Amino acid sequence: MFLGLRYRIHKAVQRYALGGLGGLMALIGLGFLCAAGFMLLLTVTDPITACAIVGCAFLGAGLILMFLARKPRVPVSKPTLEATLGVQAGAPGTSVMIPLAVAFAQGIAQGIAAGRRR
Repeated sequence: MFLGLRYRIHKAVQRYALGGLGGLMALIGLGFLCAAGFMLLLTVTDPITACAIVGCAFLGAGLILMFLARKPRVPVSKPTLEATLGVQAGAPGTSVMIPLAVAFAQGIAQGIAAGRRR
């Protein structure tokens, strides 16, 4: 039992170590490629323009990666919303604002309590 667990742990550590080393090598290669691209741009343009081009390329790549990393919006179904709020949406005589106001007040109280603990 423990032999199989040790083997799986060993393989996981090996996989993460090799993946981390591969990522480090890829970053070093990317650095050299950026340096080569920058030197190539220097032969064509002046240094300020080359810096602006490289900076805009990195900024654009960073913004694209941040956009891809954001959480996807998941649509909430009507039964889930009703179960969360504790009322039937659309039923006569019920208001969604009452549970919302209670939840807001609880959030404010918990935020104040969390601020005091620091």
